[in-house]
Parts: sequence; C-alpha cells; structure tokens
Amino acid sequence: MRIETVSDILLWEDKEREAGGAQMYRGQSDADWPLLPGISRYSKTTQDGYERLCDIELDLIEDFEKYSVPYEDLRSLSYVQKLVHAQHHGLPTRLLDWSTNPLKALFYAVQDASFDHCDGIVYGFSPTAWCDATKSVKLDHSLTVFFPELMNQRLAAQEGCFTSFPLEEADNFQVPELTKDNYCGDVDVLVSALVPSACKRKIRIELSKLGITHRTLFPGLDGLARWLKSDHAIYSI
Repeated sequence: MRIETVSDILLWEDKEREAGGAQMYRGQSDADWPLLPGISRYSKTTQDGYERLCDIELDLIEDFEKYSVPYEDLRSLSYVQKLVHAQHHGLPTRLLDWSTNPLKALFYAVQDASFDHCDGIVYGFSPTAWCDATKSVKLDHSLTVFFPELMNQRLAAQEGCFTSFPLEEADNFQVPELTKDNYCGDVDVLVSALVPSACKRKIRIELSKLGITHRTLFPGLDGLARWLKSDHAIYSI
C-alpha cells in the first residue's frame, strides 16, 4: 500500500479495521528505519562502565528526575510515568511512541522536510494484550503495550500510546526490533504503508488544512514557532 494523499491513509485504515486490524499507528520519516526504542540507538554511544542496557536507562531517568525538580517535580511518580515524561522531552528510553490516530502518525512520516529525499512509512499495530493505565504496566521480559493517562498536553494532543521493550536481558546491548517474528506472542497485527518521498510536501499541506501541524501536536511556543516557519514557507521546510 502507498500513501500518496490523506485520503489514502483513511482508506487504508478503514480496510485494516474491517479486517480486525491495527489499534495504533506510528509514522517514520525513513522507511528503512527499524522499529526500535531510542535507548537502543543511544546505547551505541555510551556503553563504557555499564553491564546492561537497562542500567543506562536507569541512570538517565534518575538524573532526569533530579534535575527536573525546578521545572516539574517528578519524584512521586512511578518509574513508568517518569519514562513517559522523559520520552516526551527527548530522553532516550525503552519506550516507542505510537498514536491511536492514523492521521497523526502520518504527520510524523512527513513532518521533517530534511527527509523529503527518502520514502517514509506508517505502521499499523495491534498487540495481543495491553494495559489501559500506567499503574498496570509491568516492565518485565516481554513487549508491553499501554495507553497512559494524559499526563501532559503533548500526550493528549498526539493521542499517544506506547510500546515498552524489555531491556533487562538485552544481549550485548541489542534490542530485537519490533517484528512479528521477534515478538510472535505479543503481536497480533503489524502492517505498514509506504509514503513516497515525492508526496510528502503535498501531504503536509493536506494535513495542515485538517489542523494537524506542529502547532497542534506540540502545544507551546516551540511548536508554534516551527509551524509558523513551515506554514510561511508553504510547507517546503
């Protein structure tokens, strides 16, 4: 399936839903990128002194909690809730972001014009089981899917949900990418649709007419500034 317009992804989503398909969606700027959490990529730069991948994440979260106090006190939150906050502020964690809205996932596949030279991709995913709140999440030795409480404006705007990858037994700091073969007991549906590079700018313009922009998905001045910059350039940047 190729997504060349906003209408295409709506048709694709309808087809998948009729077949009992995806519950959550993720867009990526480069179709060649694997479905992996940020901590997996980050660990390649900072393995010295660590024995396990989960220890790198723990150090990052403990420092994030410590230094975030002047801005937002996270000390009373659970570890999973701290992961969600850290993830949304750009810290690499075991989490991978998804959205329950396919249009917002499509935005992530096209939003960065510096990747207009390569095809993007949108994934549709349905797990075999999931948690409806962070308090139910157990970070154990299997892939975990959860739909968190709306803990911040960005999470609400993006209709966000997450997959959590098991890190405790990651062999040689390597986390298996999300595929049906690697997580056969956890994946019910995993499908994808290609977003051709030549169609990305047109899709950005279409999404903007539906109110899906940096301004709406990233509430705050940073999102507003990025939207204005792109909008005034007619979504060429």
